[in-house]
Amino acid sequence: MSELFSLNTAAEPPRTIHSLTEVARLCCELGTSYALKPLRRMLPKGDGHTVMTLPGFMAADSSTTHLRGFLAGLGYRAIPWGKGRNTSERGITSMQEVLDYRADTEAALAVAMAEQCDISGEKLSLIGWSLGGLFATSIAQSHPHLVRQVVTLGTPYGDPRGTAVWSIMQRLYKREVKSRDIDAWHAYNRRQASDVPVTALYSDSDGFVSAEVAMPPEAPRTETIRVLSSHVGFPFNPVVQYVVAERLAQTEGQWQPYSGRPLRPLIG
Repeated sequence: MSELFSLNTAAEPPRTIHSLTEVARLCCELGTSYALKPLRRMLPKGDGHTVMTLPGFMAADSSTTHLRGFLAGLGYRAIPWGKGRNTSERGITSMQEVLDYRADTEAALAVAMAEQCDISGEKLSLIGWSLGGLFATSIAQSHPHLVRQVVTLGTPYGDPRGTAVWSIMQRLYKREVKSRDIDAWHAYNRRQASDVPVTALYSDSDGFVSAEVAMPPEAPRTETIRVLSSHVGFPFNPVVQYVVAERLAQTEGQWQPYSGRPLRPLIG
């Protein structure tokens, strides 16, 4: 078998039109979120447990400030991940360096989460945006005693070539895609599933992560929910916020799959 994957086997990246309209759609989502702010009183209230937000690739805690404000308004103790910008300080030029960065970051997060659990006396919920969602699900697998539930937003669970970032990194580092690199990525993501509930939100119009790769492996307590959203707009999108509020409001230990009501026309 050829060392290089055939281009026909690679996941398709997002459509160009979706990538080019990300900023414009973000403005619409942010404006709609503010316009509908008075209706937030109708959302289910939080029970005060801690929710940590994990930013996407190259982003920092400032990117999830709006989301934490939304969560705090519902009654949760919303905290940032506190790890600076989500990228390796040493630089990344190979798949192995990507996986090493993920492992190091997840180990550091687990320590921070254990400290938070000691403070509150209860598990944390995690909301991971894009790459942050991979950290969240990995920690739920390796440290289920720390995690109450996970919600991911536009997270690339599948073939990394199905993301807009992949082609940028390929041009930047001028490296070929090798089968062992893709195999290593999939192997890292296919570790033993846990009983921690995972809700993965994805969008067919995501301009950074194609819907093809935004769905996690099937598991008894894992669900996927399709929403209409841009990638950068996930934390600001009012439909996404509704789903997040509904998921987090479930009593610990009594998780049930999302019913879709009353937003069935906007959610798949």
